[in-house]
Amino acid sequence: MSKYSGSIWPVEPAPRGPATATAGLSASPSRDALRNYARLLRGVLDDLPFAVIVVERDGGLALWNDEFEALLPAPPLGWLRRDLASVVGALARIIVDPDAFERALSEALEKPDEASEIEVTRLDGGALAVEVASLGLGEGAHIICLRDASGELRARRELEHRALHDPLTKLPNRELLLDRLSVALSRRGRQDTAVGVIFIDLDGFKKINDEHGHSVGDELLVSVAQRLQREVREGDTVARYAGDEFVVLCEDLANERIAGPLGRRLGASIARPVTVGGQMLTVGASIGVVVEGDPATDPEALLARADAEMYRHKRRGERGSNEAPGG
Repeated sequence: MSKYSGSIWPVEPAPRGPATATAGLSASPSRDALRNYARLLRGVLDDLPFAVIVVERDGGLALWNDEFEALLPAPPLGWLRRDLASVVGALARIIVDPDAFERALSEALEKPDEASEIEVTRLDGGALAVEVASLGLGEGAHIICLRDASGELRARRELEHRALHDPLTKLPNRELLLDRLSVALSRRGRQDTAVGVIFIDLDGFKKINDEHGHSVGDELLVSVAQRLQREVREGDTVARYAGDEFVVLCEDLANERIAGPLGRRLGASIARPVTVGGQMLTVGASIGVVVEGDPATDPEALLARADAEMYRHKRRGERGSNEAPGG
């Protein structure tokens, strides 16, 4: 059985006009013409850079191309039943959520006059775009195109990462910090833990930036970001809030006494001299620590409280390197 044969390809004779009737000639194509048409169709399908299958109303496969056979994992399509269920079963071996894909595909096949596109994540980290459309050549038949969308997925992830991360330090930015803080507070409602926010403002950074230039200042900010990340616990978030301000989000604090020592440790780490541009430089830090156990707390308000606590310590001339922020 040729994989290009199928009941959805009826050949209708052309209307017979007066001239045709007079001449007594049939408008039906000859066998040679049909064979040529089949070869042309086969060539077009196999030259397509994406996989194509045509599914009949009963779920049987009418045709498919070489790209589709190459897409499926072993065993090859020849060992499978020629139906959509077997195809879905084979694809289930290369995608992350086969059940969700099967549900989405079933919904798409139930739409007679509407095309659908489904994106599924592959087990190798890539993506597969599946387009489903009704085919007018046969009642209930559909054409399904599958193409590699891994490049599109990577580009979208890169754009999302840039939108939510500081381009200099690569830390989460203010928007992502607020999102994670909201999640942490809502989770606090289901667990007997607290959420800590440590607000950090660098002391002496403006002077260094003015005297040594923005490139040196940028290197210093990157160095501070790296030090903060080394000091926090796994699962905590270090974010660049703005300029020379950083925020550390501590989730699942067993008690309020944990945040204070962490704030002191962060201040001591920042205060260690760092070599930037061949020069030994030192900055300090004013640090404000707030611990919250109420899941109904507004994230913006919690950050504002930590900011105010930081400025309270700054006005008193305290430094995170030798004081105990947050008590």
